[in-house]
Parts: sequence; structure tokens; C-alpha cells
Amino acid sequence: MKVLVTGATGFLGTVVVRALAERGHDVVAMARPTATLPEPASNVTYIRGDLRQRGEWVEQIKGVEAVVHAAAAVGGSFPEQFAGTVVATENLLDNLDWRALRRFVLISSFSVYDYSRGPSRMDEQHPLEADPSRRDAYTWTKMLQEELVERTCKQHDVPFVSIRPGAIYGPGKDWDAGSAMRAGKFDLLFSPLAKMRLTHVDNCAEAIAAAVDAQGVTGPINIVDDEQPTHARYHRACRQARADVGRAIYIPWWLAATAGLGVKFINSAFLKKGARLPEILDFPRQRARWRGYSYSNAKAKKELGWTPRVRLEDAAVKMFGGKE
Repeated sequence: MKVLVTGATGFLGTVVVRALAERGHDVVAMARPTATLPEPASNVTYIRGDLRQRGEWVEQIKGVEAVVHAAAAVGGSFPEQFAGTVVATENLLDNLDWRALRRFVLISSFSVYDYSRGPSRMDEQHPLEADPSRRDAYTWTKMLQEELVERTCKQHDVPFVSIRPGAIYGPGKDWDAGSAMRAGKFDLLFSPLAKMRLTHVDNCAEAIAAAVDAQGVTGPINIVDDEQPTHARYHRACRQARADVGRAIYIPWWLAATAGLGVKFINSAFLKKGARLPEILDFPRQRARWRGYSYSNAKAKKELGWTPRVRLEDAAVKMFGGKE
């Protein structure tokens, strides 16, 4: 198929382009106007464009049969993230050739889930965030994006898959080796026994490519690896692979949560909720990152025929250069 990949030179998009090309698809890889483009490949065509506004890219994407929409804003103010995620998606949807389109795969996020309720084992049936305003702009805009794409695909009767990856890691993105913050020669690890929802970038890209090919598969699909290490284990694996990390100091979840709830009370009672808190002190975001959950990838395995191949220890060695 002729497959459009947005965000094609990003951390995940680069690997998705390669995975689709290896499966024999003709890939139209769309990058930001200022992005550095890789060397051309036989079945990959790179184009530049800003999805926030019309441009030459509108003509260049005509006739695509599938879309992998990975472009989104991951930081900045709410208006910046709204423009980079929601407005950009609206423009993409408005300019697709829906008569040719056979499949739409959106890269969403575990951020859309509600971490204040639901069972401790999280799958695709877990409740979505009921009040995204209490979290952050990323959660809010990803939820809006997912709703927009699903609604539009239904209108055009195009199969839609929402891939919801956990924490994607790999070379250049190690999630601070599982620590909450560095304090001198020490790393503070919140909730050290809580599992991390990790997926290696290669594993995640293979699942996305499989979603493009999978016939009859629709709806949300969570992507997490079989290995779901605790923060403590992940930190040790990174340290053994010669990561530049400090010695771990473990902060149990109850202590971190108590601090977060205390700051929340002060912010509400005395500051009229006006203080912008860092993640480590903002209780709703604390809960989303460090509360103890386990994560199911059963649907991805069953419906996509996907098995994560890259193992944690091997990935750590590649990220940091080798074991001691």
C-alpha cells in the first residue's frame, strides 16, 4: 500500500518508516519544514510540510491508501499543543483523499487513561480520563485528537486503529533511567516497586506496522512490552549498562503521594489553584506516572500477531554502550 507517515523524522516515526518499508509498502514520509531528512530509500519518499497550515503537502499526499499519524506536539503551552496536535490533525483530515483511504492508524498514548479509578491491571477497557484539565495539556490534546480522528473515520467508513503506547524508550530517550529527579550524586526513585509501562521503540514500530496490515482490526490497542520492570529494576539495568546515573534512593509511593496531596491542599486553599506545579509535586500527574499498575498487551498479541523482540538488558546496552 501507499502509506503516509506523519512525524516521520521523529523518535518513533523514523523507525515506523523503516518498519513499513521493510514490509514492502511505498511510504510517503512527512517531516517538519526544518527537519533534516535521511538518505532516500527505494520505497520511501520524503516530503516536508507544516500540518498546521495548507501547503504543497496537500497535493503530495493524494492517493495514499493508509495513514500512520504520529505527528503531535509533546510540550509547550496548551495553545501550542492544541495547534500542533488538534489543529494539525484537523487539517490532515480535511485534506485526505478519503475515496482512496483504506486504513487510519493514530498514535495515541496511555495518557488518555484515568489513573484515579479502574482496576490495577490496565487494558483497553480501562476508563478514560474524566477530567483532562486536572492533568496536563498533552493528555487533553491527545484525547481531543483521538475523538476527532475516530469520529471522522466513522463518517467516511474507514477502519480506525488507535495505538496507545506506554513509555517508548530507546537510544536517546531513556526516561531518566526510571528516576524522578537527580539530587547531587543520588537519584530519587518514586514508587520503586511500581511497574513501568515500557515499550522499546523498535517493538512499538513493529506493532504499528502490523496494525497497518491487520485486516478487520479496529479500536484502541495498548502497546507495552512483555517485560514491565519496576523503576528499581530499570534503574539497575541502566546502571549496569554504564548509564550516567546516581545511586538510588527509594521513595515509597505513600510518601510521594502524601507530599503531592499536601501541596494540592495548599495550592487549593491558599493559592486558588494558581500555582503551576512540577510533575513530582502535582498529585494527578504523580498518580499517572508512579501509582502501581500492571499493563496488558494481550489484544496487541492476539489481533496484530505481535511479539516484542527487543529485551530490556539488550536495549540498555545499546543505549549506554555496554555492561561493566
